[in-house]
Amino acid sequence: MKFSVALPQSNRVGDTAAIRDVAQAAEELGFWAVSMHDHIVFDGMWLGCGAEDDEGRSDRRTVFEQLTTFGYVAGTTSTIRLMTSVMLLPARETILAAKQVATLDQLSGGRMVVGVGVGLSGTDRDPQVLETLSRNAAVEMAALGVDVTSRGRLADEQLAALRRIWTDDTASYDGELIRFNGIDVFPKPAQAGGPPILIAGNTPAALRRTARGGYSWLPNHATPAEVVGGLASLAELGYRPPECVLNVFWRMDDTAAAARAACRGTLEDSFGDHLPVRNLVGTPDEIAARCQEYRDAGASVIDVKPVFRSVKELIGMLETFMTEVAPTV
Repeated sequence: MKFSVALPQSNRVGDTAAIRDVAQAAEELGFWAVSMHDHIVFDGMWLGCGAEDDEGRSDRRTVFEQLTTFGYVAGTTSTIRLMTSVMLLPARETILAAKQVATLDQLSGGRMVVGVGVGLSGTDRDPQVLETLSRNAAVEMAALGVDVTSRGRLADEQLAALRRIWTDDTASYDGELIRFNGIDVFPKPAQAGGPPILIAGNTPAALRRTARGGYSWLPNHATPAEVVGGLASLAELGYRPPECVLNVFWRMDDTAAAARAACRGTLEDSFGDHLPVRNLVGTPDEIAARCQEYRDAGASVIDVKPVFRSVKELIGMLETFMTEVAPTV
């Protein structure tokens, strides 16, 4: 099993030094990738990085822009992969996104991994556990001019269009929502055909999108049983994804009670008793056992979004994880 860790790009702990130091520490410790999430408009009410009582000094509403920041991270690291987990694809202009990702893939020496999602709708159709994020999504999608009723169809066309731009010498695409004809977009990505694409989400629509495009699957806060079920559904569609990358929050302490206490606030309020069930929250031994369950369920990568009070504490958690947890999996 491989492991990825989210960089401290947001909330009070999000700053340049934190991003650099954690990226370099993760590379030195042997993590497979570093990841970043994606919000242009963000009210800070959801905990993306750090903890409710962290030592950060930035504005709680801070979110460093994902692709721009990966350009910086690419220059301060040399081998670790750079994963969008996830990119809100419908919120981005297609041709520009294709150009940015291809450029990053070249600058990083072929290290980009592109996880994409359609985002929340900002309506009561969103999962109740994500109510806080859903409220932000309503504002964000409206500000960016995204029609939430068609964002799934838009993402499907965007994914097809990205492949055309990344592979065709002169690219054209004629869809219902995306159209361009005879455009020359260079450089092409360093990885032939473009970076690996992961489809985020646990819904039937996300699974169909994964199978239809031949992509990897990126379930969010899923239980081992749900990972098994999702992979079984993909198998029923005649598909086995190259990777299953699980996206979870992560907090590790000497006791399970201390780990859960560190998550108080938005995470505890949102997940309740499902917090340790749908995330990695506990002692190193407990987390190792959970990682083994996820491995046996079919996950090949776990992307952890750490809960921490300081960058120093986070780097210590990373060291403990790679010396006490990763070897057991």
